[in-house]
Amino acid sequence: MKENLDTEELKEAAREMRRLYALEQEAINARNERLKTGTKTLDAIEDLLQENERLQKELSLVRSQLQEEKEKTTRLEIQLNEMSKMTASVAGKASQEEVQKALRVFVNKSKRKKLEKRIAVKEMVLELANANGLLLPEDLSASIDSLDDEQPLMEQPQVGLTENLAELLTAEAQVLWQRLRDAGFIVADGYALAEGISANQAAYIADRMAERLHIKKKWKLFQQLWGISNLAQLAGTWQQTGKLPPRSSEIDKIMK
Repeated sequence: MKENLDTEELKEAAREMRRLYALEQEAINARNERLKTGTKTLDAIEDLLQENERLQKELSLVRSQLQEEKEKTTRLEIQLNEMSKMTASVAGKASQEEVQKALRVFVNKSKRKKLEKRIAVKEMVLELANANGLLLPEDLSASIDSLDDEQPLMEQPQVGLTENLAELLTAEAQVLWQRLRDAGFIVADGYALAEGISANQAAYIADRMAERLHIKKKWKLFQQLWGISNLAQLAGTWQQTGKLPPRSSEIDKIMK
């Protein structure tokens, strides 16, 4: 009787253990399913993030291309507008001399325009000259080359030299002035800037000449002399960027 009871108890215990194992197996299976689902969700999120990153890069590229196209269109519109003005000015003229004269007038008028227009004019005139095999005089080439300087050369008033400018009239200074005249930076019969010399180059001349002559209030003197009010700002620009004005090395040699 006791043996039968022990057998029944063992069977019951075995059934209970089997039931518990089955429950535990179900819990493990459910956990595995949750892990699989979570892993798939993470994979989908990573795919979405990668796709989003790719789309952001494409969007950035499209924006950049659109900006380039916009700038190109604006530049072409400016060139077309300036070309129409220049075409009207040379209509009916055939000789190179007459074309050069018209170009000279057009370039000189363009010096007072905004930087973006001066850049467009420079590109347009150079393309026109190259396409037609037009030989440009050295002074006209210099004027065209200086069109894209940071600041256009303002019209210079006829300023008389006064005692306030005495530091610029010393014997040592006169030697430098003559060298500048000989090199074509200054007019032959005075102290004004020669045609084609930009305000940026003027700032460089003033800076180097003041250093050579030990002039302290250099900007005030040269601004009074040339009628250019922003020489200090121009000097600050090429000092910061390291992009010196055209013919700066030639100016350095003159000031030695």
